[in-house]
Amino acid sequence: MKTSIRKSKTRRPSTGAGPSRDPALERLFSRMTGASAFSANAREIVRLANRSTGSLEELQKLIQTDPSLVALLLRRVNSPYYHLDRHVQDLTVAAHLLGFREFRNLAITVYLSRMFESPMEDGAFRTAGLWNHCVAVAAAAHLVSRVCGCGIPADAYIAGLLHDIGFLLIHRHVHRRFAQLVARARGALTILEEERSAYGFDHAQLGAYLARQWDFPAAVVDAVQFHHSVDTYAGPHLQFVSVVAATNYLCSRAGWTSLGVHSLPLPPDSVYRALGLDHLALTVIWDELLPTLDKATSLATA
Repeated sequence: MKTSIRKSKTRRPSTGAGPSRDPALERLFSRMTGASAFSANAREIVRLANRSTGSLEELQKLIQTDPSLVALLLRRVNSPYYHLDRHVQDLTVAAHLLGFREFRNLAITVYLSRMFESPMEDGAFRTAGLWNHCVAVAAAAHLVSRVCGCGIPADAYIAGLLHDIGFLLIHRHVHRRFAQLVARARGALTILEEERSAYGFDHAQLGAYLARQWDFPAAVVDAVQFHHSVDTYAGPHLQFVSVVAATNYLCSRAGWTSLGVHSLPLPPDSVYRALGLDHLALTVIWDELLPTLDKATSLATA
């Protein structure tokens, strides 16, 4: 599949509200994501979660219509990530122990994991490593959102889970050129520049398009698109975007990398200002980070 289109121009600060609506990019992204569509059931779960009137019982009924989802969900709910005090074998019990948002997140995690089931390798890059990174950033974003009081932690989890999904799609559709790009890239800005030079777009734009097609909230879409370029963002979800930018770096620095090597630069100071991090918050995050990432690995591999 030929993916290269016109080269990207220098970006101006964006007000967010989703990824670029460039018609050429929209057509290209539509072709690239066509085989990656969420099932109707998964999209209904997202819509239900976005409704203020959505209930735990409705969510449970939706999940019960997919027996394979139920089995995978119960396996993961018993992972160390949720540190439950009992072994859960019943979906109703799992739903009430986790609550609406966490139960939704677990279902979406299981659905998304299916996209990573076919193992692929390219130099240091592994799809399994990318999946572990995505789940790690999700768990870390939940932690940082909770400690800093930035947004809803369960929604921060979803943004972290989706933030690098564009890498998977690029690798799937332009495998040969992706390997060359990863070998040349050294750092977040460089990887974006390499992607834009090679394809006319980057993984963050592609991932944001997919998040929007899957009906995730605007804050999630913006966090996916701007997690490498916070300083260009001028929308209403700066704290939320900053949570994902910070945790993407922290997870990579700790060894949970997206491309197999840690090459991300420190996030800009604006990220830390947006999060309002003080000494106490930093201490709590640092003390909880590695245990959280270890538990996230158990969730990713369950």
